[in-house]
Amino acid sequence: MSIIEIETDLSRTQLSKFKKLFTLMKLINGKAYFPTSEMHGVLLTQSKQNAINIIQSHLKFIQQYVLNIDDSLYIKHIGIDVLLDTLGEENPKKKIQYLAARAYISAFLANNPDVFKDSMLRGIELDKEQIQAMQYVKKNSKHCALTLKPFQKGIKCHIHHIEGVSERPDLATDLKNLLPLCEDVHTEYHQWVISNQKSVTRATLKHFAKEKKYETNW
Repeated sequence: MSIIEIETDLSRTQLSKFKKLFTLMKLINGKAYFPTSEMHGVLLTQSKQNAINIIQSHLKFIQQYVLNIDDSLYIKHIGIDVLLDTLGEENPKKKIQYLAARAYISAFLANNPDVFKDSMLRGIELDKEQIQAMQYVKKNSKHCALTLKPFQKGIKCHIHHIEGVSERPDLATDLKNLLPLCEDVHTEYHQWVISNQKSVTRATLKHFAKEKKYETNW
């Protein structure tokens, strides 16, 4: 079997935290489960407790993927994907890093003959394609689509999925679904979505833009 290699922006320190996670992985009915106690590398936190706190605060999204094994909590691979997608929407600054963490886990699973699945290969490719699409739009964008402010020193470009990845995973790599936003507005939008208990959709973004008197023709 050929080895799947993937380039990643994760630091060596971050990657080192994955080792114990992979060592303690359990296979249940052919599915990979990872200990929530070792998720600090995946969730980009400094401590295990911070990672556990994040998991606990997002249980409503991943409860169905969490399993009690020998009095320890484990999360299914797909549950990690759901959690990282959710965190990426909540914290746009770390979105690409969360994607990188997803891709790294998928690469590990694909390279493990016991859990190798064709679908995992596709998952790796989708993560790569999503990162590449976001980087392409960022490289070719000159101004914020909502405020029309030009990107320059002090005004960073963030790439937003108009239809959220959790809502429309089929549009994750669609360039027409990616919108360049300045950092402040991107953060403001996601905070607004959370506080108003909205989904990340085109209609929601239009609502937000109209309410804030931002540009809506994009």
